[in-house]
Amino acid sequence: MDVQLPIAVLTQQLMDKTLKEQMLALPFARDIFLVETHVAGIVYYQAGSVKTQLLSGLVLCLRREPSNQHDDLAIEVLTDDGIKLGYVPRNRNPVLARLMDAGKLLVAEVTQIGEWYRQTDIRIKITLRDG
Repeated sequence: MDVQLPIAVLTQQLMDKTLKEQMLALPFARDIFLVETHVAGIVYYQAGSVKTQLLSGLVLCLRREPSNQHDDLAIEVLTDDGIKLGYVPRNRNPVLARLMDAGKLLVAEVTQIGEWYRQTDIRIKITLRDG
C-alpha cells in the first residue's frame, strides 16, 4: 500500500479545516500605505467650515485635476460630500498622480488635525486600495 496517498489526503483535510475556521489574508487584499503628508492650500478652500467634522480615521476622497494651471499632476483632497479641503502637496504627488492615471484607487485618511502657525493643519495618510 502506498503511504503517500493517505498523507496527501490527510494534508488536504487539515488544510480544508483550517481554511473553514479562519480567514487568510491574501496578498494585496488590504490597503498598502504610500505616504503621510499634510493637506496643502487649506486656507483657500472650505477646510475651516468642516474642521469640527474632520476626525482621525475619517476617509477622504482624492481626485486628479490634470487641468490645474499650476500643476498638471495636482490631486484634490475632498470630503465624501465633495467639499474641497485642498491638495496633496506638489512635492508628494508625482508618483501618486501616475498611479491614479493608471486606474489605481488611492484613498486618504485623516490622521491628525492641529494648528500650525495659527492655521488649521490637516495630516493624512494615503494608501493604495488594491483588491
